Amino acid sequence: MHISRLNRPFGCLVGLTLLLAGSLGAQSVSIHEADLIRHRDTATSSALIGEGGTPAALYQGAARVAQPQRVVFGYLPYWISESYYDDIDYGLLTHIAAFSVEVNGDGSLGDDHGWPWTALVNRAHHHGVRVILTATLFGDADVKTLIESPTNRQRFFRAIRDKIREGNADGVNVDFEGPGVNGWPRLAPGFLRELTDYLHEEIPGSEVSFASPAVDWSARWDFADIAASCDYLFVMGYAFSGSWSGNSGPTAPLVGGSRNITTTVTDPRDYGDVTRDHPQKLILGVPYYGCRWTTMNDQPGAPATEFGGYPYLGVTLQTSPVHGRRWDASSQTSWYRYFESGRWIQVWFDDAASLGHKYDLALRHDLRGVGMWALGYEGDRLEPWQQLERSIGRTAPTAILDDVQMEAAAEEAIKVEFGFPNPFNASTNIVYHLPDAAILEAELFDAVGQRLRSWRRQHQAGGDFQLHWDGRDEVGANVASGIYLMRMNFSTASEHREAVTRRIALLR
Repeated sequence: MHISRLNRPFGCLVGLTLLLAGSLGAQSVSIHEADLIRHRDTATSSALIGEGGTPAALYQGAARVAQPQRVVFGYLPYWISESYYDDIDYGLLTHIAAFSVEVNGDGSLGDDHGWPWTALVNRAHHHGVRVILTATLFGDADVKTLIESPTNRQRFFRAIRDKIREGNADGVNVDFEGPGVNGWPRLAPGFLRELTDYLHEEIPGSEVSFASPAVDWSARWDFADIAASCDYLFVMGYAFSGSWSGNSGPTAPLVGGSRNITTTVTDPRDYGDVTRDHPQKLILGVPYYGCRWTTMNDQPGAPATEFGGYPYLGVTLQTSPVHGRRWDASSQTSWYRYFESGRWIQVWFDDAASLGHKYDLALRHDLRGVGMWALGYEGDRLEPWQQLERSIGRTAPTAILDDVQMEAAAEEAIKVEFGFPNPFNASTNIVYHLPDAAILEAELFDAVGQRLRSWRRQHQAGGDFQLHWDGRDEVGANVASGIYLMRMNFSTASEHREAVTRRIALLR
């Protein structure tokens, strides 16, 4: 399989992607499990953990100034790059699902991947974003071993309670997956009811959710019962195509075929009854990844001869214009193709347009919200964030922390806001807070890593400041429309150093 090397500054992209590439017909695993397998030996990003210690709890005494109309729930894998951590737009999220703490069949916990992620929890809670701890267990045998045994269940309940408390998380997302041939999906509602009652009692205000498949292909699930058994479901609205597919096709078709995202939401065989009676129980998940195949010809839906992996959204958004992005009207998704070394390659993916259609579907049916697998897979591309803002809206400033907490937090850390306006066509400002005297050295790069301009500011005392950019380079010439990266390096008298990167979109 061919993978082009992209010149990306600061490692903003999580990775170019190679997941379970190989011949068709290999045993399939879910995208969540596939990604976990690929990153089995990857260390947790140190940016998530920070300096350790117990994270601050989400302050419950103050209400949001403006609660967003819908939940936006993003899985955040432990393997994201450190530079991406600084680019998370908390104003467009309500929940971050830390992925993950691994679970064993006997109910004990395995690798917790560095939990608690103190830096992430502190920053998310400062912005009023809830952090949900994801508990993962894959495979029919292990899942059934856990949920059918009272002893194993109680062991898991106590262990996950303690992990939630350890990191001051706001709940748990149960991501237990397997085809269900041994009947464990029928046991899941009772397990989830017991867990939900237990955690609500032990940790008041905590949320219990379940990652559920988009389609009940083999009539093994009772999604209405599952939804009633916990606070809400994250519907994994993807994996309609993958390594097991004999033909190229969409990962998450909005329409078309016998089953699609629309039937997921509306068909009684899947979530139709829940959508009708309890729509606030459902979060519609969307894919921040696509599928790549070698195919026998250049036509959509062509027979596939080899599966080439799951390219991340940031890669597909960058490469699709090169090969000519195409729109598949039958599924309302995007794809592109190219001829290389005597063979056709097809890549099917969701871009801002197709994601927007799925968000509209969730809004039309008054679902609880939307979410994505996974944050970080968009790299430094702004389009997915912009589509969230257009479809769902931005969270207004919040009053989550009390005055004393806010004052203390402001004194403890350097804080850099996102540029405003962004996108812009004349000038933009990046506001930053310094707890004490510091030197700022900033550099502006274009999308291929070329440095265009630099700044140096020496601040004799702490306070709030702003960095202004008028859309010009070092010699005063106007730069073209595009995505730019502002790298801001701070150094303080105490020799503390911190680097923050912000993405800026210029539209002339």
